Amino acid sequence: MKQHEIAAVFAQMADLLEYRGDNPFRIRAYRRAAQNLESFSGDLDRLATAGQLEELSGIGSDLARKITEYLSTGAIAEHERLKAAIPRGVLELLEVPGIGPKTAKLLAERLGISTIGQLEGAARAHRLRSLPGFQEKKEENILKGIVVVKKGRARLHLGIALPLANELLGVLRKMATVDRVSAAGSLRRMRETIGDLDLLASSTAPSSVIAAWRRSRFCKRVLAAGTTKASILTPEGIQVDLRVVAPESFGAALQYFTGSKEHNVRLRELAVRQGLKVNEYGVFRTKTGKRMAGREEADVYQALGLVWIPPELREDQGEIEASRSDRLPELVDAKDLRGDFHVH
Repeated sequence: MKQHEIAAVFAQMADLLEYRGDNPFRIRAYRRAAQNLESFSGDLDRLATAGQLEELSGIGSDLARKITEYLSTGAIAEHERLKAAIPRGVLELLEVPGIGPKTAKLLAERLGISTIGQLEGAARAHRLRSLPGFQEKKEENILKGIVVVKKGRARLHLGIALPLANELLGVLRKMATVDRVSAAGSLRRMRETIGDLDLLASSTAPSSVIAAWRRSRFCKRVLAAGTTKASILTPEGIQVDLRVVAPESFGAALQYFTGSKEHNVRLRELAVRQGLKVNEYGVFRTKTGKRMAGREEADVYQALGLVWIPPELREDQGEIEASRSDRLPELVDAKDLRGDFHVH
């Protein structure tokens, strides 16, 4: 959901402002806004269109403008300026558990450390202990945190990711408050390698689903959690992002979070030309706000004048044009296989 994306941007802006020693009140404002957006489950686009963003707790006129900017462009100019003004590797350092903005600045100023590689080398050489507040235990914890970050970044082969995703989806299906579930992201598009696992569920009680998910045996560590989304690390160090949406938005959310980004951009452009708006909540008439589709993914494409496009084709490689003229290729399925070659 866009509110989670914006929450992550605001949280990072708070870190960057703290790194450069900015006004503490301003830093707290960004952190509070990030927390409030993370737990917000409404339609942010609708509030922005109605000029009602400032009705959200912790959102003043300045932050409302930045939210509107992100909704319109997919970025916030001030965020980009803040990132450009600090050493490139600082954002990497902030990913390591136990490394906050002040610690990252101390590492950079005292030891010239600005990358995870440099941090790992200094920790293994016990150079961190020369800094105030750094003892053997903290050094060990930082090394453990680096391992977690590296595992989280590693891309998984489809053959590993798919069985794990099916097992996780099975856990979700057994929850009493869950209606429907599906994989999303690059896994659903069947890419050869997967960055992290994206799962989607629909429920009228999202907070209970998130709570049960956090208690499951697959959750070793919670990276972030709100009332409708949770990012966890499995015992194997694999990041799994679960989003829970309303049943009437499941199809739209499935389309949106399956991607690819390029495919979705083309769909939005197509929608605009037809006087429509498409997002993770559904397809709507721009002028009236009337909902045209959302519960089923195929209905989202139909509302845009397209036939349903298989996830494997959604890479902006001509699939939208083929769909409009009903010329989509028929994909090879398991039933089509008659044997395989084993070649050396």
